[in-house]
Formats: sequence, structure tokens, C-alpha cells
Amino acid sequence: METVLPLAGAGFALGWPIEWLIQRFPKGEGTAPSSRRRWLVAAATAALFAAVAFKIGLHPRLAPALLLTALIVPASVIDLRLRIIPDVINKPGAAAVYLTAVIAQPDRWVELLIGGLAAMAFLGVAWLIYPAGMGKGDVKMVLMIGLALGKYVAVALFAAFALSTVFSAGVLVVQGLRGRKTTFPFGPFLALGAMIALLYGPQLWNAWYIGT
Repeated sequence: METVLPLAGAGFALGWPIEWLIQRFPKGEGTAPSSRRRWLVAAATAALFAAVAFKIGLHPRLAPALLLTALIVPASVIDLRLRIIPDVINKPGAAAVYLTAVIAQPDRWVELLIGGLAAMAFLGVAWLIYPAGMGKGDVKMVLMIGLALGKYVAVALFAAFALSTVFSAGVLVVQGLRGRKTTFPFGPFLALGAMIALLYGPQLWNAWYIGT
């Protein structure tokens, strides 16, 4: 519990400059700044850091969990604003997350690697089949998520697809048949799924496993 407030403060400090990143991606030409978005992103990052710290506590796996959280927030916000997830987040992030996760739990290195590669292959097939509905950035982002979560990436993917399906249904209800042409980025749903897996992955995995 004593780590929650300091880490919430750290999350706020990390979330504050994300607006600077949004203004410079994807090609460096800049976009209009938003003070409201700056505050919302900083507050959201602080809340997520606090939730992860509260749920995991002082355990070695807290480090990769916080690192993943710090990476998926800007990735999803940039995807929302610009429909791109920059390689500068995905590629170094995947390596850093995997290294941190293996240091925290060395006995899981194979599971983590398989989780990342399997998740990337899964979305990679979706991208090959329907590239208009799945971007390369999503495929690279799920590699990063899988390298942090291992087998629990299945929970993240299930949650991401479930949430995106609910959102799509809501769009259809509101817009009718016109909503079929509405497109939206998948990165934020991957981020939400990753957070659900970080906070409740083992419980949901065990509930599914026992239920089968």
C-alpha cells in the first residue's frame, strides 16, 4: 500500500509529457496541442500505476507491469489521435519489457517468449487476411504485451476483442447501418485488454481453466 501514492505520482509525471509525443507523430509535422488531453492522460497514467501497484504490491513482477503500462498508454493515445502506433514505442518496448520480465521471473522466460510470439502470429494472420482492419502497429504492440504477460496474453486478447465488439455494436445502435463504415483504432482496446490481464489475468485464466 505504501507504494501506491508514490507510483501514482510517478505515473502522473510520466503521463504529462505524452502530449509532446502526440504532437510529433507520425511524421514530425505536429498537431494541435490539447491541455485537456494532457491532464487526462497524466491522470489516467497515475490511476493505472496506482491500480497496478495496489494489485501486485512489492513483487518483482511489479517492474515489468509498470513498464508495460508506461508504454501502452502513449501507444494507445497516439493511435487514437493519429491511427498509428510508432515503432519507437513498440520495438524498444518489446525488448525492454521482455528483459525486465525475465529478470523479475526467470523461470517464465520460455512462457513469456512463446506468449509474445504466439500473440504476434495470431494478429499477424488477421492483418494478412484483412489489413484494413488490423494495422502492423497492432501486431507489434501485441508482441510487446505478450512478452510481458506470457500465457495471460490470451486474457488480454479476449478482452480486447470483446470490448471492441461491444463498441462496434454500440456504434451500430447509435448510427444504424451507417455505422458499418465507421473505423476505429484497435490499439486502445489492446491496451485495455493488457491492463485487465495485468490486474486479473491469473484469476481469469484459472477460472477459465477450471471451468473447462
